[in-house]
Amino acid sequence: MKRVHNEQRDHARQQAPPVPPELTKDSTHEDRGLYSNGVLAKGGSVREIPELIEAYVADLKKRALIKSAAVEHAFRRVSRHRLLEGFYREDEQGEHQYGTTRFAWRKSNPDSPDPDLLRIVYSDTPVLTRLSPPSSTSQPYLVARMLELLELEQGMNVLEIGAGTGYNAALIQEIVGKTGHVTTLDIQADVVEQTTRLLKAAGYRRIEVIAKDGAMGHAENAPYDRIVATVGCSDVSSRWVEQLAERGFMLIPLQHGAEGFDPLTRIWVEEERVLGRFVGWSGFMSIRGALESEQRLSFEKQEQVSAGPPQAELPVVSVSEEIERIFGRTWNERTEDEQARYLDFPLFLAVSGWDVFWTKEGSGLWHRRGGVVVGKHKVLVHGDVSLVQDLQSLCAEWVELGRPGHADWRLEFQRRADAAELPGGEGTWTIERKFSTEVARLEKP
Repeated sequence: MKRVHNEQRDHARQQAPPVPPELTKDSTHEDRGLYSNGVLAKGGSVREIPELIEAYVADLKKRALIKSAAVEHAFRRVSRHRLLEGFYREDEQGEHQYGTTRFAWRKSNPDSPDPDLLRIVYSDTPVLTRLSPPSSTSQPYLVARMLELLELEQGMNVLEIGAGTGYNAALIQEIVGKTGHVTTLDIQADVVEQTTRLLKAAGYRRIEVIAKDGAMGHAENAPYDRIVATVGCSDVSSRWVEQLAERGFMLIPLQHGAEGFDPLTRIWVEEERVLGRFVGWSGFMSIRGALESEQRLSFEKQEQVSAGPPQAELPVVSVSEEIERIFGRTWNERTEDEQARYLDFPLFLAVSGWDVFWTKEGSGLWHRRGGVVVGKHKVLVHGDVSLVQDLQSLCAEWVELGRPGHADWRLEFQRRADAAELPGGEGTWTIERKFSTEVARLEKP
């Protein structure tokens, strides 16, 4: 695959800016930056906004999600509420519906936000801003995690796929600074109009928000030091590969299995080979446009898997003690090691062609012949009962391989026409994507 090279690009970046003064009650408006733009309605105090942000940042730091001074600086500088004019909240009496869930619309004024809404905005929760087609601002823990994984530096040129509210783009702009540049793409024209307007009102006039299919990238501003997607992607666009700068990399939530199961994948080019590795976990709404996958088990279809009566019901311990250990326990019943490695076997299932998702009854596993839901005490089979034997065999294979985790996989991508050149054989798994072939192999780091 051809890509853009820029031999003259200077990769010796400046150090990240220092963390600004603590946002105390005695801070000046200059210290608070954009926080001083917020004025609380209903008798609230302007001081409540920096206090909420301080607690918000402190929580992310305590959980080791914010690690660097640059990311902390960005989270303190960007006011999330300034980029929202309203959002949906789950409400059984709500007049809006998505799937089987009802929502109520909560209007928010960026210049005079409701104190109750602010406490939602500055908590670790995603904010749904559109239902059909869906759009949102991601959960802050995931935003922080991805910013750290991007290893951003001042002066970098960044392309974002999926503009959303513009919150992530503003955070990136704070890190890359005045000498850097951010381009963010969104396929929804109304999202682009609103996000552009709110970013400008919040002081981020240099960010380019463009209405465009993200799969196309944006060659006009290439090459990019980083390309990041904030949507679940069915494939790696060849345009992104072409527009990636020398020594740059992508961070892509790459769909493996059902919608919402998107391992974060670092992808780079080395001697004209497109390589990758898993670096974390995520769950995003699916990309729309050229990379949209029609075969994926969508959120709506996931709800249908366990809708009817099961063909079989088995005690989970009778299926496999290992499967009971992985799926049949609550989070608090797991050891710290089990919590850290909870998704290792589901990833192995996904690489092996199964869709993995979550239901109210337990962990959902889907294959062409039906679905299996593994709960705390029982396994429900919706379809061919021989799926249980397949699940047992895959679990035994995973154990025999040494229970590999996400860091043990190495990936390579090639256009389908050239896929014969990819390495294969024992210890490799092949995934046919929309436009390319992915080969995954196990290799201890």
